Amino acid sequence: MFSHKVQQRLFAAFASLLMSSIAVGAAIAPAHVAASTVEVVTYA
Repeated sequence: MFSHKVQQRLFAAFASLLMSSIAVGAAIAPAHVAASTVEVVTYA
């Protein structure tokens, strides 16, 4: 149905999207943990 090049491009686009979402998640997670720690400290 698809040509090999189109399939390859779709896979590359999907892979880069997945990688960027993982990178964003990895960047946000520590900040979120730090923010909740600060909240706990201020309420304690």
